[in-house]
Amino acid sequence: MRHATPSGLDVFLRRTEPSQLHDWAFDGYHSREEYLFWSRKVCGLACLQSLLHGWTDIRLPMRELLALALDRGCYVVEPQGKVHGLIYRPFMAWVSSQFGFACQLVENTPIQESARAVRPGQVLIASVSPEIRDPRTYEPRRGGHLVLVHAVHGGMVRFHNPSGYSHNADSASLPMRIFERFHARRGILVSATS
Repeated sequence: MRHATPSGLDVFLRRTEPSQLHDWAFDGYHSREEYLFWSRKVCGLACLQSLLHGWTDIRLPMRELLALALDRGCYVVEPQGKVHGLIYRPFMAWVSSQFGFACQLVENTPIQESARAVRPGQVLIASVSPEIRDPRTYEPRRGGHLVLVHAVHGGMVRFHNPSGYSHNADSASLPMRIFERFHARRGILVSATS
């Protein structure tokens, strides 16, 4: 794996098993295998977890959030193991009823337009390409990953990226024109109160 440090230097990282870098038991997973199966599928729940930490005193481990999301139909697991989700409408109904957040579906909307709604107390869970963590990616696919857009100022989009590198996961920023290359033009606006 290769990425640039904040200073711009290219760093080559050795391939490391994700379960060795993370305390999966602390997140409530029953096994290393369960963590590895779900860890790349819960980016939307990581966004929700950030909102719960920022806007409420609710602290739920990721596996508990996942169990609730599965019960509410936010993910569908086929018998052969393929996972569909995060499915927006059941997710929106669940977080509205359980946590009191107001949710609004955003479809076919460029980031320049949906970003106007981002302000304190209202964020955008945006569908982007997982390749967003390397902004130099040429012609990335769009969608497949969710990030939490929490601020937009001066043409810059600031967001939490659950799959970001250690130096840019909590608060990454990109010029809006670059963010747009990765953006799938859909997501969910979430407000702190309904």
